[in-house]
Amino acid sequence: MKKLLSFVCFLLCVSLLFSCGKKQDPNEYDHAADFTEEDGELYATVPTDRFGGATFRILNAKTGAISSKLDSESVNGDNLNEALFRRNSNVEERLDVNIEEERDTPENISDKARSACLAGDTSYSAVCNSSDRMATLAVSGYLVSSEYLTGVNLSKPWWNAEAIDATVVGTDKYFFYGDLQLSYYDAHSMVGVNMDMVEDINGISDPYELVKEGKWTLDEMLKMMRAAAYDVDGNGKLNTDDRYGAAVDSSSVLSLVIGCDTAMFSKNDVGMPQMDCLGNDKFYDVFTFISESFFQRQEYIYNVDLHQDEKISAGDMFAEGKSMFYITTVGSLYSLQSMEYEFGVLPMPKYTEYQKEYVSYLNPEKATAIGAISTGRNYLRTGIVLENLAAESHRESGLRDCYVDTVLSFRYVDDAKSRESLATVLETGTFDLGDIYGWGNIAQSVRSLAGDDDTFVSTISASELKTLSDIRETFQELESIRYE
Repeated sequence: MKKLLSFVCFLLCVSLLFSCGKKQDPNEYDHAADFTEEDGELYATVPTDRFGGATFRILNAKTGAISSKLDSESVNGDNLNEALFRRNSNVEERLDVNIEEERDTPENISDKARSACLAGDTSYSAVCNSSDRMATLAVSGYLVSSEYLTGVNLSKPWWNAEAIDATVVGTDKYFFYGDLQLSYYDAHSMVGVNMDMVEDINGISDPYELVKEGKWTLDEMLKMMRAAAYDVDGNGKLNTDDRYGAAVDSSSVLSLVIGCDTAMFSKNDVGMPQMDCLGNDKFYDVFTFISESFFQRQEYIYNVDLHQDEKISAGDMFAEGKSMFYITTVGSLYSLQSMEYEFGVLPMPKYTEYQKEYVSYLNPEKATAIGAISTGRNYLRTGIVLENLAAESHRESGLRDCYVDTVLSFRYVDDAKSRESLATVLETGTFDLGDIYGWGNIAQSVRSLAGDDDTFVSTISASELKTLSDIRETFQELESIRYE
């Protein structure tokens, strides 16, 4: 995904303020429907055809964010919506197709895709859903392998080749990540920081400088968290009226653990999945340290799970200025628009400064992927339409540029360092393979064990046989589909 997002750094540091911040009249959009020499050689090989006004219908899961939309019927003054409208209009005119989107909950979208395949329904061409649900559809034989989508060129920069390869089990690729479905970017884990609080507390480091120097680590974050903790009401009890270093809940544990460049599952040299969360000293050491430091009762941490009676979320604590840090995702920045405090964006901290790079965990329940439904029949048309949508999104001042600019349109955009940090977050997204395919329900077990590292080994060990059986079954299912 570094290849895909290499241009993001340039956008963030140089041209984002000009990419789509200024509203345009859709009739004055400076790109014609057809790619021209001015677009460059990259676009010269984008396939084209005329499909006689055929309908290209996409099933698409609602995630609650505008970035999850794949179609727009009209412009409404919102820059991202206008970019989406222009993108689809250009593709429709170029290919003579009619793009329609059917949106529903992730669960219902999966059910509709499954039902269409079982009934031989040819109404739908593609489906976009969370990565874990797309993996289930793939294993069940409801998605088409990329080898049948001859119009799709996954080596192009508008496709995220690294993310696609990271989620492949076996040899075939059934679901893809790229610029055409932007909610994938929403799923990148990050740390929000209250910069007003940082400036008010003497003696603590500038987190931006730590990031820049490669020294933004768990230890440094904990130092700042301890310095921030303060019994505001002076009653000697931890409650929502006090100030904390961070507010967390158990959903944050994988973001922290995987941010330390370790994983529950990985692939060996021949591409076979292996279980790393059992018998792996680094994973156990990382999990234990994070469990004890972030999820057990500490004066500098507000763990929502330990204060359920107070009915306040980690996000609310951060937004109200009661915690210095908030472990969250890029997509959550939309909900912080009205925050009264100056805040910044940081990557997940490293385990030690010797760790090569920062790592942003991608939650498969939030990171969307797109694939072609097996009963869509006209795979040639499906591939060409998907390729054109992705290429058009990648175009200068197109949908991707506008997405990044929209994410950066809140208070912290005045700080160029936050732009640079956000670029780091988006460049280092990482999936955990077992989390996507749900093997042994290990990911849920790890989340539930946050703060309870004493039973970690016994709990994970109890799931080992089931996990290995699940991996074997996934391979068998995918192999049987390949040779049908």
